[in-house]
Amino acid sequence: MKAQSFNIRKLIEELVLSPSVSGFETEAREKISSILTSIGMSVESDVMGNLYGIKRSGEKYKLMLAAHMDQVGLMVTNVDEKGFIYFSSRSFDPRVIYGQKVTLYTEKGEINGVIGAKAVHLTKPEEREKAVKIEDMYIDIGANSREDVLNLGIRPGTVGTTTPYLSDLVDGKVSGVGLDDKAGVVAILYATYIALSNGINGELYTVATVQEEVGLRGAITSSYNVKPDIAIAVDVTHAVSPGVDPNLISGVDLGKGPVIGIGPNFHPKMWTLLEEVSKEFNIPYQLEALPNLSGTDAAAIQVSRGGVITGLISIPLRYMHSPVEVVSLNDIENASKLIAKFIEKLDNLDLKRTFSF
Repeated sequence: MKAQSFNIRKLIEELVLSPSVSGFETEAREKISSILTSIGMSVESDVMGNLYGIKRSGEKYKLMLAAHMDQVGLMVTNVDEKGFIYFSSRSFDPRVIYGQKVTLYTEKGEINGVIGAKAVHLTKPEEREKAVKIEDMYIDIGANSREDVLNLGIRPGTVGTTTPYLSDLVDGKVSGVGLDDKAGVVAILYATYIALSNGINGELYTVATVQEEVGLRGAITSSYNVKPDIAIAVDVTHAVSPGVDPNLISGVDLGKGPVIGIGPNFHPKMWTLLEEVSKEFNIPYQLEALPNLSGTDAAAIQVSRGGVITGLISIPLRYMHSPVEVVSLNDIENASKLIAKFIEKLDNLDLKRTFSF
């Protein structure tokens, strides 16, 4: 892939339009595989569906970059006799689902619908002050019967998302579905591209993991398979917005740079080095205190096998697990630059000496 064709905005849109509900990541995996191949990586996958881009160019280190390609979504649980489709939320914020356009993915193709519920005019006064519960919602595709729905290939277990899109906002920001964590995937893809362009002196594994949203499952198996010396997980984190106490999220804001995680989930020398690299190369960055497990792939990678030197870089994001997630393209680009410069730094480090306690 040529430098001028590596367009972060374009790649994010391509991934957003490639659905990947946890456990059903095939379309996104195929798209990411083609990108990894285009930048010179050999590509493998495993029984879980994790995707590995691999480049072996030395023995200095074995580095794993990980970001999860799965996204939150919906799963069909039942279809009634009139053709209304009932569903469960797979990590989606239930407060914001009612009234959304949805797309269901079947073996026969994509089916559009809307999420409906009892109209406000028909509710009791006490109901109007409460959020509609998932069990009181349904998907309406316009079908007239259960048989019509089943004939379209929709059945219990069919997955869907709110209809994928990516919209440009002002000041280099975008809004879309599934930016958690397709923003992170793009960051590691671009970082890999930069690193390979500059040359590496080790083994690089760029891994798009599966099923993070349902228990970090892909990170557990992929880190066990790779057995890295050192790893960086890239995910999203909450950014300040109205009503959010900035003290609870370390004051993280959009557009002010990638976020370096600090806490017991990470090796202390990792966050120190990432901060040093940011300062040396004038890459804007932020810090986030995470006193417990991070809830990201880093939590699984750190304790894989005998333990892995692990760090976390996060992309600031607003409205997590909603249909209108918002990120800054500049933050994604700077996350990639930070990772690429960190990889350069590895060539001059004795890993055992640097990271020993």
